[in-house]
Amino acid sequence: LFQRMVRNAGLNPYLMELVNLRDQCSYVHQRQLPLANQKARELMRVAAGRVVAAQAVHKVEFKTQRSALIIGGGLSGMTAALAIADSGYDVHLVERTEVFGGHLQNMYYVAEGDNPRRLGRDLVNRVRAHQRIAAYTRTEVVKHGGHVGRFWANLRTTYPDGSNEIFRIEHGVTIVATGGRETRQHRWLNVPGVIAQGDLEEKVVHHPEEIAALKDVVMVQCVQPEGMMEYCSRVCCTNTMKNAIRIKLFNPNCRVTVLYKNIVTYGFREKYYTEARRLGVVFVRYTDDEPPEITVQGNRLVVRVRDLSLDRVMTLPADLVPLSMSIAPARGTQALAELLRIPLSTEGFFAEAQMKLRPMDFMREGIFLAGMAHYPKFIEESSSHALAAAARALTLLSQGTLHLGGVVAEVDPLKCVGCLTCTRTCPFEIPQVIELEGRNGVGGLGGAAYIDPAQCQGCGTCTGECPANAIQLINYTDDQILLREIGGLGSWQSN
Repeated sequence: LFQRMVRNAGLNPYLMELVNLRDQCSYVHQRQLPLANQKARELMRVAAGRVVAAQAVHKVEFKTQRSALIIGGGLSGMTAALAIADSGYDVHLVERTEVFGGHLQNMYYVAEGDNPRRLGRDLVNRVRAHQRIAAYTRTEVVKHGGHVGRFWANLRTTYPDGSNEIFRIEHGVTIVATGGRETRQHRWLNVPGVIAQGDLEEKVVHHPEEIAALKDVVMVQCVQPEGMMEYCSRVCCTNTMKNAIRIKLFNPNCRVTVLYKNIVTYGFREKYYTEARRLGVVFVRYTDDEPPEITVQGNRLVVRVRDLSLDRVMTLPADLVPLSMSIAPARGTQALAELLRIPLSTEGFFAEAQMKLRPMDFMREGIFLAGMAHYPKFIEESSSHALAAAARALTLLSQGTLHLGGVVAEVDPLKCVGCLTCTRTCPFEIPQVIELEGRNGVGGLGGAAYIDPAQCQGCGTCTGECPANAIQLINYTDDQILLREIGGLGSWQSN
């Protein structure tokens, strides 16, 4: 606000220094008036010294590439692509498999009763027909660089005959919508009659006669591959309710038992849990200390589990044992995160900049996040997240021009010794040691650190850590902080 007022007056906004006497003196030192006055005088004295030492800081204006790259052609990727394209901007939609649609291609019904495949067909048809969307299948991002407003990417397309083609595109923003996957790595899945919930859904649709012949079904929740971090996949419980209800509707005499640790059917989805109970589905809780055991006795499956309510071990015969497997990040997530230089969460999904305030953003400006690449989500949640990411991207694409610079770190190549301290300490992984003309480092090292002003967040971490004092933060240089001429930092004038 104050910098805007200075700029409107025709001055450089970085020549202004703010002194907050109310919050830093009068409010916090109400009972120490002499000391409060002395502190106020010191703040004014140092601020005057800062203004004397201040230098005008100018930002560089550049035109943006008014197009978007969206990585992932599932529900979220297509939704974001259509939102941006309908706003009048070009979109490059990249999908590494042969078809668009993602998990919508493998879903036949949802708990609400809608047909997700119909939604998928509609989105695919709209994407294919849109004049502003360049849709690529069998294509992956192999290189990515640049900064907000001026990114570039090398894409590699693999054709059915095995040949490859690599081409380059330029774009202003990037949206990551790579989705997730249902894990299938568990020893129980090697047992005949033990399947994943996704396979059960397919069986309900394509082989209803097998469902009608079932007498006992035991569903096991919260099954994770060995060695995988434990976390809630959020969508599994509602998916189990939907399949359990379908089985009871097809075959009311079938005994359906659900073994669970915690049922997470949040919000209005609680009604599907209530409906399953009404139809006769039995719920048995187990703990990690005593997980279920699945064995084969004769030609039938037997599941043993300790019922916490009865405090005894129950033996449940089963014709079919569907497992709710964890939802994991898509394959290649780690490699893509390294390519884009964006962080991952402890569970392996992409990590947003701030959970509450910036759930669609990464700390790296111009790259956004959508859908299950963030964490497991339902269809409506993924769609909402994709639309929000598209809206954030449009705030940049619609500007036309952006400005680089401001309070960012600068490297003096004549002092840089190539120790890599800045590359290790920067929380955003921005500094790079590269060789450019006139940037050879101390003693012709062959390269010096370079900090892209378009990506620098101005945190000053590298400035404080550089052992050669080769990095300065604009507007907060050593001279501007120490203020040696007026005895600034580390001094206190009594009068």
